[in-house]
Amino acid sequence: MVIEFSAGAGFINTGQEGLLLRRWKEENPYHLDDSGFIHLSGVPPIRLAGLNVEQANLRLRAESAFENVQLSLKLLPFDPIGVDALERFGYDFFRNAGRTPQVADGPVPLGYIIGPGDQVNLQLFGNVNQVHHRVVNRDGVISIPGIGPISVAGLSFESLRREIELRVTEQMIGVRVSVTLDNLRSIRVFILGDVERPGLYTVRGFSTAVNVLLASEGIKETGSLRRIEVRRNGRIVSTLDLYDLLLRGDTRGDTRVRQGDVVFVPPVGDTVAVYGEVNRPAIYEVRGKTTVADLIALAGGRLVTASAVGVKMTREEPRGRSARDVGWEGVGREEVRNGDIIRVPVKLDKLHRSVRLSGHVHQSGIYEWTPGMWLTDLLPDVAALKPGADVRYVLVHRKRRFETRRGVFSPDLQAAWRAPRTAADMTLFPDDKVVVFRKGLPREHSGRGISVWGAVRLPGLYPYVRRMRVSDLIRAGGGLSPTAYKVEAELTRYSEVGGKGRWETIKVDLKGVLAGDAAANIRLQRRDELTIKISSALSRWSVNVVGEVRFPGRYSINRDERLSDLLQRVGGITDNAFPPGAIFLRAALQRREQENLKRVADRFETELGAVALGTVGGAERLATGQALLNRLRSTTATGRLIIDLPAIIAGDAEKDITLQDQDQLFVPGIPQEVSVVGEVQRDSSHLYDPDLDRDDYIRLSGGLTNRADESRIYVVQASGRVVVAENAASRFFYRGDRNGTIRAGDSIIVPLDADYVEPVRIWTLAADLTRSFALSAAAINAIVD
Repeated sequence: MVIEFSAGAGFINTGQEGLLLRRWKEENPYHLDDSGFIHLSGVPPIRLAGLNVEQANLRLRAESAFENVQLSLKLLPFDPIGVDALERFGYDFFRNAGRTPQVADGPVPLGYIIGPGDQVNLQLFGNVNQVHHRVVNRDGVISIPGIGPISVAGLSFESLRREIELRVTEQMIGVRVSVTLDNLRSIRVFILGDVERPGLYTVRGFSTAVNVLLASEGIKETGSLRRIEVRRNGRIVSTLDLYDLLLRGDTRGDTRVRQGDVVFVPPVGDTVAVYGEVNRPAIYEVRGKTTVADLIALAGGRLVTASAVGVKMTREEPRGRSARDVGWEGVGREEVRNGDIIRVPVKLDKLHRSVRLSGHVHQSGIYEWTPGMWLTDLLPDVAALKPGADVRYVLVHRKRRFETRRGVFSPDLQAAWRAPRTAADMTLFPDDKVVVFRKGLPREHSGRGISVWGAVRLPGLYPYVRRMRVSDLIRAGGGLSPTAYKVEAELTRYSEVGGKGRWETIKVDLKGVLAGDAAANIRLQRRDELTIKISSALSRWSVNVVGEVRFPGRYSINRDERLSDLLQRVGGITDNAFPPGAIFLRAALQRREQENLKRVADRFETELGAVALGTVGGAERLATGQALLNRLRSTTATGRLIIDLPAIIAGDAEKDITLQDQDQLFVPGIPQEVSVVGEVQRDSSHLYDPDLDRDDYIRLSGGLTNRADESRIYVVQASGRVVVAENAASRFFYRGDRNGTIRAGDSIIVPLDADYVEPVRIWTLAADLTRSFALSAAAINAIVD
């Protein structure tokens, strides 16, 4: 999968945030680990297993580190592997050649058969110097001055030259002749069967079967490459096997076609697949008796990495597919059948007296092992590593003697360099595999059995190492992050007592661990989970300010800081600011609103199902409800908190608010419009006119629809406050606004008539929610733009 990243207007592309964004982009593509988590640098692992793409995107956005960075996940198509990746052999010959309507000019073959329409060029020299161009007429005759008519139709080009040279020598004393052909006639040939473009084609007179197949854009994958027929006068005159041409370069079977010939491609014959350690894995068409050895020969033979034991054969049987092994001694006797699959496995990777190096190093590969070899012999200094390698955490995988499972070790390479060939270093053994990781990226390895979470640079699951302690696991996680609480940590351990399993929590003296206290550095067990707490005093809070302030941007804040303090830091508002229309967003509120939206949508969908079953409502109500449900599902909550910014600016302490992490303040410019939305003929915005009232603006929007509830029309002021009519007869007098005026920046909302959609009363709530969030989002976009 790939993750696309976009930064909002309030994102500051510098410092730690910008660094993380660049890292996330560089780490594409991503894949889930064995436990279903995706790992982003600087962010705790996010579990995505079991979610669809839409659900995964919601979780990514909810758990990403920064409010102004949007993550969008896209699944990559799966690349086929193994037998699924095989293609039918030979058909790409036609795809690569393209359409070839006629053969290129070249020397005329000696076997070319002369016919009506061919031009014969005669150059006489000696006692007579003349040039004659004679075209073979319909009777197959040419006339030569001084010699007379000669019948040439049906002669080969070689026979034609001999005949004319003999005539000239006998009848023209002292004269010799040179004979060439030019402007050869065209012939018409049928191309039929499993070809891309069957039909009647006009080609050059000395074209072959392959030439005319190219003219038809080639053979379909349903057609045979090995039994191509050239038919003449109802009889098969030759059969072409294209494998001779493709595998051995043999063109002897490529017959020249004549006027009226039919090139016919029958359906493909038996096919057998071969893949694995062969030079040319593909699906091959077989003819007659074919053994496994013959098939491997078609595939170019086996590689030196092929298993010495033999091949694996899968065959379709009446009761299902069967599989069996065929040793190399039997491949010359074992015949293949249609649909068989042959796999040539790779030989077991047994390294004798060698070690393997991989990861973030300049020269990965297999190295000779020598007795008494140390890790610092394999990696003598930093020059062996790529820039950015993590020298504090290296993995060594070791296969224990007489066992198939591996032991895992995690030496500190930096400590080994300081004290080579000591206890800080590590002795290597044959078959060891050494892996070096890049600093700051997730550790990709198997054998995970222990985990560290919280305030470490690379939280996640790691392999359990013998005699592993808390300090080793912290080192595996890239070390503590700056926000770590360095006094105490928590270890969760699973244990079984009396046949019953339980989890226990162990307090870890992290201060002692960091100070080198061996007693505090607890020995770990498999499945332990270490949690490094985040210090509230060290975690950085930030807010974003956009719009008409003197210094917009992202600001770090203290936990007790208030909005009035922030306004002073941003230099106050500009002369063009409109404080009553300020929009204040809070992340925690947005999450709660999004959950409420989902609950309303789920309930709404249930009630809409009753309409679909015909128990209530009708077709028009169903269509209305479905459109509303779609809008509800796609609505994103804003998390808007209604504030009185003019009062806060004026110093009203009661209206002031304490800031939280990821808060956002949008200060718009002075508005000039009034919007009308809802059940009107056309949602629209109008230039503010102090002489117009509510109903005037509604008329400018085309008036009410037949689904409008005139008695419940309300106004949303630029501040987000809602004012409603005191009674149904009132036209423009509202609570909190006794002068009855509509102001610039106001939005007039015409709701859906509840009676129209009865008995599904939640429809009105759904319509109000989508409209409310849409208004806030539109206002924010206007400020950002």
